[in-house]
Amino acid sequence: MSRTYRVLIVEDEEIESSALAMMLKYNRPEMEDIRCAANGIQALEIYRDMQPDIVLMDINLPGVNGLDVIRQMRLLPGTAYFVIISAHSQFSYAQEAMRLDVQDFLVKPIRLEDIGRVLDSLIQEIEQTRTQKEHAAYQQAKMDAIRPVLESDCVLSIASLRSNAPIATIFDFMQIPVVSGFVFTLRGEGIGGGLLREIKARMRNMGLCCIGEIINEICVCVALSGEELSGTQIRELMGYFSQALCTGGRPCQIGVGSVADCADDLRRSYEQAMAASRTAAVEGRPLVFHGEQHPEEQSSVADMAETAAKIVQHIRLERPEGVMEQLQSFFQSVQLASSYRMTQEAAYWLYVMVIGNFPQTDAEFHPLAAQQIFATQDADALRDLLAKSLLRLIDLQTGTGDVRANQIVARAIQIVKQRFQEDVTLVSVAEELNVSLFYLSKLFRKHTGTNFTEYLTQLRVEHAKSLLAAGEMSVKEVAYAAGFNSQSYFSKIFKKYAGVAPSEYKG
Repeated sequence: MSRTYRVLIVEDEEIESSALAMMLKYNRPEMEDIRCAANGIQALEIYRDMQPDIVLMDINLPGVNGLDVIRQMRLLPGTAYFVIISAHSQFSYAQEAMRLDVQDFLVKPIRLEDIGRVLDSLIQEIEQTRTQKEHAAYQQAKMDAIRPVLESDCVLSIASLRSNAPIATIFDFMQIPVVSGFVFTLRGEGIGGGLLREIKARMRNMGLCCIGEIINEICVCVALSGEELSGTQIRELMGYFSQALCTGGRPCQIGVGSVADCADDLRRSYEQAMAASRTAAVEGRPLVFHGEQHPEEQSSVADMAETAAKIVQHIRLERPEGVMEQLQSFFQSVQLASSYRMTQEAAYWLYVMVIGNFPQTDAEFHPLAAQQIFATQDADALRDLLAKSLLRLIDLQTGTGDVRANQIVARAIQIVKQRFQEDVTLVSVAEELNVSLFYLSKLFRKHTGTNFTEYLTQLRVEHAKSLLAAGEMSVKEVAYAAGFNSQSYFSKIFKKYAGVAPSEYKG
């Protein structure tokens, strides 16, 4: 389907204005919408309403001259290209036109070949700009589709003990300029996707980019800045943030890690935030910063991280006896120095640190809820509860989770086939299936050989083919009926898959 363009003619001489409009109408059919204005005020009103692609502007208008009108139009929304029309080829006009970035200068009387030459040149520029914008929009749409997966993977990498995850590379790919950052964790009632979205919005209003993930009822957030942050700034910011959540009916216990000057240091900030959050939970405080814990609490952070790392290694190497040994040693150490309530808290944080290394647990594994851990009556029962849950991860590595994975992919495909004409996304399907974006994305590619977006697009294109073959709908109607949000994007995607434009497809 050929492109069309909107043209605004600003000319106070009615005969000349009508003649130029008729010249375009009968010789340039792609100039579909042509409107005329007799003065600057009328021209500005039409410009606001029409947002033309091309403006043909007479300089000698009654009242405000054409150059001043162009100057005012430049301040309005729109991307019009301007061509000056004048009865004289004054050099002063040409100078001012250059300053206003006017594309061309036509001297009256205007000949068909002159206006044709100018329009051909402008159309080429307009099409180049449109193509660039469509490409940028397409790339942005792709980035928006995979961004939740990247964010989730990045947070899970920070919250795990995997030192080889390319966190800085992920930040670069998501185009997040990071000079410094810090990790904070939240625990309380109502931890879920709604709270995470609220946190991101509040952080954005404070000038920070925030990514996050919920790991076993703990909201792990990474605040990132393109400028250097100081400890004082973080204290002021998080103090206000904590107060705002409480005022908004979202009271939480927040632990805050120290400033990280590079991506790899965010892991250290995460461990500090987890320790501070544990102190907040034990002491019933709404906000605890790293360094405010008791000395024995701070010294236990490294020990807990080391124990978690060893348990993770034993799980991956399928060594149940190693898992049991580490749990036994851990419980012996915390029982000597803590009350049973502190033992429960320590066990809970250790458990969270371990399962943070296994993102697939969202689907194949039912992690222990916080209330299950805190409902235990003694240390032996608590140790056995954690052991049973963590040893289940070893079972999953042997392949016993394949049936569940097949069920998830089959249900995801069913949802896509039923709703491909709607605004279905990887995010919405993952939420409906109650699995993580990262896990569903990985499963989908593994079982179908393609990614979610590609699969959805292929379904839409095949449906569009059947509608076009029936010949009862226009290309625009087919585009929206097949689930596309714009005709231009549909035409580009259809040609990529079908080899021809929608208007040329015969079935």
